[in-house]
Amino acid sequence: MENTKQLHYGEWFINGEETSINGVIEINPLENSYSLTLYSDTALSIPYYPDMVSGKTYDGKAFTLYKCRTGGSRSTSMVHDYKDKFTYTITSDYLLEGVAFDKVEDILIKDAYFRVTNLDKWAFQNAVDVKFEEEDAEHIITTKMLEDIAHRNEEFDLKITYMTSPDYKYKFTSSLTITTYVQVELNFKKPTDIVHAHSLMNQVRDFCSLCTTVPTFIEEISAVPHYPNDQEIKFPIKIYGQAVDTNLNRNKEDLKLPFDYISLEKIKDTFDTCMGNWFAKNEKLKPVIDCYSSVKYHRTSYERHFLNLVQALEAFHRLTRKNNILPRAEHRARVKTILEAVPPEYQELVKGRLSYANEPTLYDRLEELLTPNDDYSHPEAGRYHHLFTSDYESKEALIIDIKNTRNYNTHFDERLREKTVKGEKLVQLTMLLAAIIEYYLLTELEMDEKTILDITWDKVRQISTRKELFTHMKDGKVSM
Repeated sequence: MENTKQLHYGEWFINGEETSINGVIEINPLENSYSLTLYSDTALSIPYYPDMVSGKTYDGKAFTLYKCRTGGSRSTSMVHDYKDKFTYTITSDYLLEGVAFDKVEDILIKDAYFRVTNLDKWAFQNAVDVKFEEEDAEHIITTKMLEDIAHRNEEFDLKITYMTSPDYKYKFTSSLTITTYVQVELNFKKPTDIVHAHSLMNQVRDFCSLCTTVPTFIEEISAVPHYPNDQEIKFPIKIYGQAVDTNLNRNKEDLKLPFDYISLEKIKDTFDTCMGNWFAKNEKLKPVIDCYSSVKYHRTSYERHFLNLVQALEAFHRLTRKNNILPRAEHRARVKTILEAVPPEYQELVKGRLSYANEPTLYDRLEELLTPNDDYSHPEAGRYHHLFTSDYESKEALIIDIKNTRNYNTHFDERLREKTVKGEKLVQLTMLLAAIIEYYLLTELEMDEKTILDITWDKVRQISTRKELFTHMKDGKVSM
């Protein structure tokens, strides 16, 4: 698809009805803006939320708008002898280029192909071999076919695919560029709704973002629809729209050095297991992933980022750890004993206050999460012991900072104002919380333990280096 604004005039059908309406579809990929404007001399009965609008344009293109919204207006003018003219604007979550479906139940896909930002670097595999032949004094450049890296389950196959080719543009010069094009492919066992397929693509996007720690966006999507007649030629279609959010104007953060993130090369041997766990646990861990991801994609204060990450840690602990202090029967008996000793007029008040008395406090949850491994016989016991607390005099001091800062920025109790973390120290604490969340999400995938420990250790060391740098600057020992 061209990255320029386009206008296409054609005939359009609402929800597959037989009556066509003239209109113009405007496509602006740079702004992620797609809308269809319909024109009529009479008022039309168009649903506010039509499932589908499809049409074919006069320049030979076919489109289907899926999951739509309608707005309308009426105007009169002297030019039209003051007769009413009606305009309807339709936007949609998904815009499919290359097919005009007749029925909404036919909008199913069989295969999907997509790319995300930084995919070529994250999934890099060397496909080029250069040898120097001394006898002929020339270089021999060869390429090899890279194998797909795949995950398979009962619903679909997910593959990272590679295609290596020279970019000589049909002109041979003294220089040659060889590019390896990387793509993610989803092959469904059964015809699948686009919304569900897009949800799976977003999960892959979030997995890449977790591995690279940078914001990640879907760049492009194409798909092969499910054609009921197997004899038909299966032409691929383009998928874009407001739900896909492929705003090409957005500033994208590039990956840093390879050792700063978990590349596909590092997890190639366990990719199938990692992705299996990621898909299987995604719904359960969605509150954690959403809170963590919001820090990457939403521009707001560090206080808000800090609160989101604390909430993510609390949610992770609640969803993956024991969430009661006493057995439930024992706790109910304890509450009953307490209430029997309380005057009747205060029993409801006390009962309400005891509703969450059997759950771990924030302090308790942090105490457990800040001890990633308490096996002192483990070969990496030293690194595990200091993994998250090396910059603090004690684990308790770190927990108190988190607790006081969270409570103040949630309840704004003036008594906590002086105890809360602010400024550069808050930035560092927020970075540490992000590293902790990333560590625990990665462990849920059953990724190689040493890979996770190494990358987390490096992240925390970078925070320590930042702290030392700012301390020296403050003391006047560093000039910049």
